[in-house]
Amino acid sequence: MRRLSSENHRIHRIPRPSRVRRGAIPAALCALALTLTACGSERAAGKDPKDGTDDRVEAGSTATAPATVFPTDSSDPESSDPDFLAFMELLVSITEPCLKYEPTEEPPTEPPEEPDPTEQPVTPLPEPLPPDATPPPVEPRDPDDARKEVELSAVEKCDARVHSRRIAKALKDTPDPTPGQVRDVLRGLGYVDQRIHGPQRSGESVEFTLDLRLLGGELCLSGKVTGTRTVTDAYGGSPEVGCTDVRRLR
Repeated sequence: MRRLSSENHRIHRIPRPSRVRRGAIPAALCALALTLTACGSERAAGKDPKDGTDDRVEAGSTATAPATVFPTDSSDPESSDPDFLAFMELLVSITEPCLKYEPTEEPPTEPPEEPDPTEQPVTPLPEPLPPDATPPPVEPRDPDDARKEVELSAVEKCDARVHSRRIAKALKDTPDPTPGQVRDVLRGLGYVDQRIHGPQRSGESVEFTLDLRLLGGELCLSGKVTGTRTVTDAYGGSPEVGCTDVRRLR
């Protein structure tokens, strides 16, 4: 039997599907949260709850940093970064309190009517393809359409507010930061290099963009630091394109 090396225990990024039903994203995050916290009790053993929380997790969150292992995909650059799991945990810990904003479907007041088996369906069902038939080609999505800004869900808007507050608070202690200092602060907060675009100088300010999309999410966050003031702007972007390639509505 081939012996597993330590490389097989590196972190794997969960792929971002190009199109995910909006209501399924919070449910997927809940499932991921359960996975990430399944062994959290082992790491928390012997620790006094009054010791405080990790700077990478928003204050008040009950999330812990578990030692969960994901399979390795050598073709995925994010899987080679051991900090990416902690970044996933950060996003989940911030999203968990925001899930209360997810709209719930109201149960129907009356049971649905059962279809009459004697009536023909309005839309005929497609005939199944023969086993040796070639399925019809899927029409590719218009690249310009994929670059359009999309509306964020109530949960992602809540996420954006939490990210904005923690970033502004951390950068306030570094007046007139350089692009390198801004990157160091973002790294210290748990954001990984693969998801940090910039920072770069723009006049007297330093600008950056964070890709906070996970499990089909659409949250992108741009920021501008001037002196001790940080202004952020959240917007939605399809996982098919980069956050910096989104064509903003304003």
